[in-house]
Amino acid sequence: MSNREATEYVVKMRRYFHEHPEESFKEYNTAKKIEEEIKDMGLSPRRVADTGVVVDIKGKSAGKMVAFRADIDALPVTEKNDVVYKSKNSGFMHACGHDCHIAMALDISRYFSANRDFNGIVRVFFQPAEESPPGGAVKMIQEGVLEDVDYIIGQHVGSDIPSGKIGYRAGPSNANADSFRIKIKGRGGHGSAPHKSVDAIYIAAEFITLAQTIVSRKVDPVKAAVVTFGTIHGGYRHNIIGDEVEMTGTARTQDMETRALVKSELRNILEGLCKLTHSEFDFEYEEGYPVMVNDPEITEKIASVASGVVGKNNVVEMPQKMGGEDFGYYLQKVRGAFYYLGISNEKKGFTSSNHSPTFDVDEEALPIGTRVGVAVIKELLAS
Repeated sequence: MSNREATEYVVKMRRYFHEHPEESFKEYNTAKKIEEEIKDMGLSPRRVADTGVVVDIKGKSAGKMVAFRADIDALPVTEKNDVVYKSKNSGFMHACGHDCHIAMALDISRYFSANRDFNGIVRVFFQPAEESPPGGAVKMIQEGVLEDVDYIIGQHVGSDIPSGKIGYRAGPSNANADSFRIKIKGRGGHGSAPHKSVDAIYIAAEFITLAQTIVSRKVDPVKAAVVTFGTIHGGYRHNIIGDEVEMTGTARTQDMETRALVKSELRNILEGLCKLTHSEFDFEYEEGYPVMVNDPEITEKIASVASGVVGKNNVVEMPQKMGGEDFGYYLQKVRGAFYYLGISNEKKGFTSSNHSPTFDVDEEALPIGTRVGVAVIKELLAS
C-alpha cells in the first residue's frame, strides 16, 4: 500500500462519513458501512452495543492485545460549510471530527490487515454515542470490548492545534462532565402587582448570579471548575409575572472532591434562595463522564513515538481541558492514554472550533494520524 493510496483512502472515507452523519445511538448506516469496509480487508467484524463495531487483527504469534478506539456519532448541528462533502442529513453534522476518527481507524485496520509481522492482537473498535451521555463507552465495556485488552489508546482531532502536530498530556486531561436541571416554582400574577406574586424569573436570575460564586468563592483557587447555564425557559407575556422557570446547565471539574463540592453548593444556594423568597424548587444533578486520566508511562511512549513520526518540535504538551470525554471510562479499567491530532490550518481557512457549524479539517493531517496510530500500537505491542 503506497502513501498515496493510503492518503486517498483515508480522505475518501472521511468525506463519505462526513456526508452521512447520524445521531448518537442511531448510527446504523455508519456501522453498516464500517462493517463493509472491514470485510473488504479480509477481516471479520462483529457488532456490539447495537451500533458499535469491533475487529480483532491477529499477528504472527501470541502476544499483548492493544485496543484502538474511534467514536462514530455526529452532532445535532446544521452545517454551514459550502463543500462538496457537505452533510446530506439535514440537522446533523460531524462537527467534532468523528468522521476523521472513523476514517483513520479504518486506515489503521487496513495497515495491520496487510502487515501481520507483529506479535499479539490489534483490536480496533468503533464506538457509538460519545456525544450523548451516558455515552456509548459504558455499553461497550458491558459487552466485553475490553476483555483481554492490555492497553488502550484513543486519538481525537483538535482544532486548537496546527495541522500535523500531536498534542499529549499525562495524568488528568479532560474533566468530569456533569449536568443539572432545575425548576423554580413561584406564584404568577399581573406585572403591575409584583407584591401579590412570587416572581420565578427574578429568583432564577438571582440564582444564576449566586451560582457563579461557587467557583469564585468556594472552590480552591488552584483547582479547576466551571458552572455554566445552557438553557432557561419561563414566562408567558411581557406583563405577566412567571410562576415557573426551568434551567439546565453543566458543571465541569477535575477531581472528585471538587465535583462533590459544586454539586452540594448548587443545592445549598438554591435551597436558601427559595426559602428566602417563599418559592419551591426541583433539583436534578447527573454525574456524567468521569475525569480522563492518561497513564503517564504510556503517554510518554506516545510522545516519544510521535516525535519519530512528525519530529520532536511538532509534539506539544497540552493544557488541561474542561471538555468531557467518555474515553475516561476505558481508562478506569485498562492502562492507556488519549492524544490529539492537529487539524487547523489558517492559510487554508480551517479555523473553526469543534462543535461549530463551520467546523472543517485540513485533510492532509489525516494520514499523519494514521501513521502515529500505527506506530503507537506497534510500540505497545512490543512493550
